[in-house]
Amino acid sequence: MLHPWSRRRRTAIAGTAILAAMAVLTFAASHGGAENISISHRSVADASFADMSFADWAKALFWEGYRVAPVLMLGLVVAAVVPLLSASVKLSKPLTRSRNATLLYRPGRGDAFDATVDAHRNTRSRHPFIEIENGRGMRCAILRDMLRIGREDDNDIRIPSRYVHRYHAAIHREDYDDWHITDLTGVESNGLIVNGKRCCEARLHDGDLIQLGPGKLRFRAGAG
Repeated sequence: MLHPWSRRRRTAIAGTAILAAMAVLTFAASHGGAENISISHRSVADASFADMSFADWAKALFWEGYRVAPVLMLGLVVAAVVPLLSASVKLSKPLTRSRNATLLYRPGRGDAFDATVDAHRNTRSRHPFIEIENGRGMRCAILRDMLRIGREDDNDIRIPSRYVHRYHAAIHREDYDDWHITDLTGVESNGLIVNGKRCCEARLHDGDLIQLGPGKLRFRAGAG
């Protein structure tokens, strides 16, 4: 599935290309078939392209096209300017981004991560618990109806990675022994992956693998 930004960008590029082609064809047709044109435009029509600079050629193309099809040329200008403005806004975001903002995580970076859990939760019991992959056997028992995972210190499982959101996900009980995990980060974030599939919410079963950025956690339904 294409990201919404990618779809908009491809649509804008395709629209610009179509309008540009129509403008070139309009100019070529009017340049070859026009017989009665004003003196101000006659010099453009009679000029040899070999003797014109690129700037002069572009100016001639625009004004001749505007004279023949003003609506088309205005549409071409709008189609060319809007993607440039969108790109400039996207490029300016890193300059205004807070140091505490979460960075976009792309699989394959191989970033090491560590995690910490509340001391009273790192115990063996008959409660469901979370195993932290590569976490030196660390586990976190789910003693209440909700367990929060994220980068902030007040989460039950804290993963201090810049690719994990401040409050990334929550594991919660829907019914007796019916556990679910919910993504708290929104549609344009690093999101939540359960057993290799990106999701907003999922029902958890024993052994399910949860990924939040570089963090990998495994849900266990029984006693440790």
